[in-house]
Amino acid sequence: MRAAELRHVAAADDLPAYTLRLSARAKHIRLTITPRNGLVVVVPRRMSNYDPSALLRERKRWIDDATAHFADRRAALQRDPAELLPTTIELPATGTRWDVEYRDAAGTAARIRSSAGRLVVTAPAGDPGVAIAALQRWLSARARDHLLPLLAEESARTGHAYKRAEIRGQRGRWGACSGRGTITLNRCLLFLPPELARAVVLHELAHVPQPNHSAAYWHELARLDPHAAQHRAAIRHAWDVIPAWAEPDSAGAHRASPADGRPGARG
Repeated sequence: MRAAELRHVAAADDLPAYTLRLSARAKHIRLTITPRNGLVVVVPRRMSNYDPSALLRERKRWIDDATAHFADRRAALQRDPAELLPTTIELPATGTRWDVEYRDAAGTAARIRSSAGRLVVTAPAGDPGVAIAALQRWLSARARDHLLPLLAEESARTGHAYKRAEIRGQRGRWGACSGRGTITLNRCLLFLPPELARAVVLHELAHVPQPNHSAAYWHELARLDPHAAQHRAAIRHAWDVIPAWAEPDSAGAHRASPADGRPGARG
């Protein structure tokens, strides 16, 4: 994203500070709150002079509630990186658990060895950020090993064929399906129960024949996943279980539109 598309604003005394983000894809104004970035007002690029003050006052209760909800996670992300290093990693989606050991090494690179439920992270002394980056790469590899076969299995079962699949550390999104048939899944899905990880896969596969959120899309999703409504409600709060070291730069978003002001999950 180009720097010109972001504006950090210190608002009036009765309003919270926020970032105004101009989006070429956005069709409507929406509010997003993340642990790392705080309050972001997303507007279509054509509305570059938009003043959100009235909207922020109207949604003040929602903003206050969402900000309080993320207070602990925001504090965690602002901690010393050394405090974020995990001593154990549990991935409910795969039913696996690892104890993590750290060893100092010369140089600037980090490496991870795994065996029998144990990870040994060798990284430069005094640079925990390098160890965290290595753990995120390891997590992405585990996601490719588990989520891509799950996607292929559900694609074959539902008959919805995609063209390509990717694993990323997406910002505030569990998954996405592009108009060209590329499905992207978030590596942090591994921290969710198996039924929720599968629900996200089905959510994206339903976009293959219905690349929108129309009534036809929701009908198709309900056909693929009869418990889609319950899964969607659970997924809205699922960022709460993601450890801070694994989070993408702007993970865990609460989003609202001017129409309803309710927090919700992206996807």
